[in-house]
Amino acid sequence: MNKKTILFILIAITAAVTYYLYEEPLSLEKRAVVEAELASQPDKYPATPVWWADGGVLAIGMLPLDGGGKRNDSAKEICNILWKHDVNKTTVEVYDILQIQQTQDIDGQQLIGTADCRRAVP
Repeated sequence: MNKKTILFILIAITAAVTYYLYEEPLSLEKRAVVEAELASQPDKYPATPVWWADGGVLAIGMLPLDGGGKRNDSAKEICNILWKHDVNKTTVEVYDILQIQQTQDIDGQQLIGTADCRRAVP
């Protein structure tokens, strides 16, 4: 094989791998629908999502449980909302909303709950 053929094959392989690994970020429309549903339940979810990472991670603020218990069950409930709107590649992180309000920053905040909402699309 000559150098041109090898170069062409390498470019084709690179393009195929890039196409295979590329994941479309979560659309703004789906984010808005999920955020609206969370906002429609202010007693459960007092804050809009604090942070989205291209749809891969949804960080939300909630009130901590008495006694410092984890909010993993609440994070799992959010999975049901995500799945309802065909959001299947997201994990949920729950942070203490009181701490966030005091510092106005999520960096270094205490994680009080998590759930892995990623699932294969049927």
